[in-house]
Parts: sequence; C-alpha cells; structure tokens
Amino acid sequence: MFRQVLFTQWKWARTELFAYTLGAFLIPTAILKITVNGLDDYSVGAMLTAVAAAGAFFVFLAFVCAIGLAVRPYLADQALKHVYSLSLPVPWATFLRYRFLAGAVLLVAPTIAVFMGAGLATMTAAVPPTLHAYPFGLAVRFYLSALEIYAATFLLQYVAGKNAVRVVLALIGVLVVLELGSRFFGTTDAWVWMWDHLTTLPGPLETLTARWMMIDV
Repeated sequence: MFRQVLFTQWKWARTELFAYTLGAFLIPTAILKITVNGLDDYSVGAMLTAVAAAGAFFVFLAFVCAIGLAVRPYLADQALKHVYSLSLPVPWATFLRYRFLAGAVLLVAPTIAVFMGAGLATMTAAVPPTLHAYPFGLAVRFYLSALEIYAATFLLQYVAGKNAVRVVLALIGVLVVLELGSRFFGTTDAWVWMWDHLTTLPGPLETLTARWMMIDV
C-alpha cells in the first residue's frame, strides 16, 4: 500500500520535483561562478558573500519543496472529496501516515541534489585555504528544515481542512494585535520575543535561521 501511495504522489509532483532537484544541483555552482567571476583572486570575503547568497536560495527552496509536496496530495484528495482515500482498506490514520512518509521520501531527491550540487560547486571553485567545504552538513540542514516545514503544512491542512488559510490569517492577525499592543503599552516587542523563542534552541525554527553555508571557516 505504501509503495502505491508513494508512486501516486510521485506522479502528481514529478514535474515540479524535477525542477526543484535541477535547481538544487545547478544553482550553487552558478552562484559561485557568477559572484566571483572576474575577480583577480578568490578572497575570503567574496567567497563568503557568494555562499551566503546560495544559502538564501536553499532556504527558499526548502520552503517551496516542502509546501508543494504537502499541498498537492491534499488538493487531489479534496478534489475527490476524500472518497478514494476513505474507501481504501486501511484505517484513516494509516493512510495519513503513508501520505506523510511518501512526501518525506520524495524530499530526499532535492536533498541529494543539494549535496551533489554543493559538492561540485566547492570542488570547481578555488576555495581559500582558510575556508572549508560542508556539502553534507548543508544537505542535512536542508532536509531537516524542509521536513519541518512539510510536517507543519501537512498537519495544518489535515487538521484545519478548508479552514487552513483562515487559521493562518487568524494567527497573523493575533500577532499583529500583539505587536500593536506591545507598542501601545511599551512592553516587550511581541514579534521579537516570539521570533527569538522560535529560532533559538530548542525552538522549532532554529534550523531555518542558522548559517546555511556550504563553504565556511
């Protein structure tokens, strides 16, 4: 059953998954070549600037991959009013587990591309002797971040259903109200407080805000 679910989700997402994988493989090398092209030497500052630009792309790609792979199966089920999924000879919880695991497996494809692309970029670039390449660490961070975003999106849509967008808008509205209240009463900035707690260990978003550097000191 799981293999069939995986195959079905791959068929639905294969076009964009190919685009994600190709971009993850080519962009690191392209960014390094374009950014450092024309310089007399590969200085540490120029190299780190180029790598930071690539890191920002990987964060964006992690969001796009994760949300895309989470939303597409749900939209397909919703178009059929979930009749097909509910008619399968497995419990609903088991089917959702298969859905989730299938997306997690598909995320491996762009992750491998990140590793190979970052490895190729660091091999073909003249890395200063004071810097080191970390393609494997970058790939691990990419997968964990994408998996985290994927899990959050998957949970939101299957719990909230058609009201998922409303729930997100409501959360944004609450944050805006907290921010305005903190500014009016002169208390701690709500955005800063929440962001610090989410992006600092053990916060769930720490992997997204740490250094995404395939070349670093």
